[in-house]
Amino acid sequence: MNDLLSYLLRHIEGSPKTKFYESDLTRISPSELISLKKQKYLVFDQYDFEKESYFDKQGNERYVRKINGKWVASSTDDPEISPIYLEDKDLNRYTFNIQPLLVEIKKKNNLAKNIDQITGRVSFIGEATVLQNIVGVFLALVSDDEQAEAELLGLRAKIGKVDKILVLCPSYIITSQDLLGRLAGHNTACLTFGEVFNGKDYVIDFSKMRSVDSAGQAAPKLTDKQTSDYTKYGYQCYDHLHIPGTAPMKRSNDLSVNSHTIKMPDAPFKLLMELVVELKKGKGGWLTKVVDVGKYQIFGHVRSPLQGSLLEKDAKKFIENNASKQYRISTHPDFVTYDRGNLLNHSDPTVQALAKKLPKKVTAKKSRIRKKVMKS
Repeated sequence: MNDLLSYLLRHIEGSPKTKFYESDLTRISPSELISLKKQKYLVFDQYDFEKESYFDKQGNERYVRKINGKWVASSTDDPEISPIYLEDKDLNRYTFNIQPLLVEIKKKNNLAKNIDQITGRVSFIGEATVLQNIVGVFLALVSDDEQAEAELLGLRAKIGKVDKILVLCPSYIITSQDLLGRLAGHNTACLTFGEVFNGKDYVIDFSKMRSVDSAGQAAPKLTDKQTSDYTKYGYQCYDHLHIPGTAPMKRSNDLSVNSHTIKMPDAPFKLLMELVVELKKGKGGWLTKVVDVGKYQIFGHVRSPLQGSLLEKDAKKFIENNASKQYRISTHPDFVTYDRGNLLNHSDPTVQALAKKLPKKVTAKKSRIRKKVMKS
């Protein structure tokens, strides 16, 4: 973003109807002024010298008249104060047009829906689908917490159904922790241009949002690859599953779900292993499983031990079914770890065979996760 545009945005955050004189804008950047006028960011606003006053750089009010072809500004308070002579650029002025900026942001991010002005300070730009969530994107011109509270807390009532709201502010940062908490309760994030835009091309980095799911559970910080995978494959959960491969009791297998130790019987454990093998292929994790009529409870037996340790306590979301005889573990493959050596020595031959299909290498990051879970 160029210097002049940043200057204009800072000022309209305080007052969207601010008027800018050409002489002031020229001092910042003559070339950028020409460019912004061509792009229609600046709209000419005719100065009416017969009805309007003029204020000099010291804030003194003056009245302007044209005398002998020259603009003369005289004091309205004291005739003894010397008049000043003005040029056309001192009286040429502009208002800021936010529409070209909204159009550019919408275009760069392929946002759905139409741009709409919600209030004098808030504009709706469009919607994006991020990690299976519909995110409504807004631009707000606010300069203090009181304005932000009045403008942002009621946004949900003014738009269609969205899962989350991202409010873009040119430079304003909320200082009230109470307001931040209340906005988070509405799944609303308020971020500055500097925080959210990727470079100078208005591409939104949605990973910078404070991700909060419908249950209010903060999502883990994702890598760019993980974020891409969630968008591509639509995983629904962020749960961590570790399979140590130990079975201290006969027909009872250890599992760690989000650092909670649980047990799973052999039959559902073998099915869980099938799902893990498919997930680790990195292609979405869907396992086609033909189940005999009346025997669908086998997936219930997998879900039941997991239920209480899941972030959302929704085992049907974690062990997902797409209604096409396909099932999967609906979390990112990186969040599922295991001890392959122990699994290869499992007492059940089926588990041993499945373990051979698991990737042999465990990255340093995964190894650290595994050790942390085992210690807990």
